[in-house]
Amino acid sequence: MTRFRDVYLLKKVTDTGGSNPFDKHSHYGVIAKKLFCRVNDLGLQKQSLLFGGDSLYQDAKAVIIPGQFQRPDKIAFVDEYDPKTQKGVVYDIRMPRAHTNNTALFIYNTQSKVG
Repeated sequence: MTRFRDVYLLKKVTDTGGSNPFDKHSHYGVIAKKLFCRVNDLGLQKQSLLFGGDSLYQDAKAVIIPGQFQRPDKIAFVDEYDPKTQKGVVYDIRMPRAHTNNTALFIYNTQSKVG
């Protein structure tokens, strides 16, 4: 079943914590917000075919994002993540595939590993 959802594209940002240049903090900042992205859930059988049975996750999805954009490090859905507090579900990206005017990202929640 295909759903359309809005997503945040996240990139790792390292900033200093004040006057000490060695006191660095890493977090993920929003580089873009993409609207009307197609989202399909990946079952365990599709994951084993795509990823070669490396790791299986209960919460894995394929997201097709329209347009051109900078490659993100992580991705989050707008209704599941608050960029101000940086709280919510953040997905890792696996096997990005660029096409003519869109990019397919296979994403998974590392908290939902089953095998």
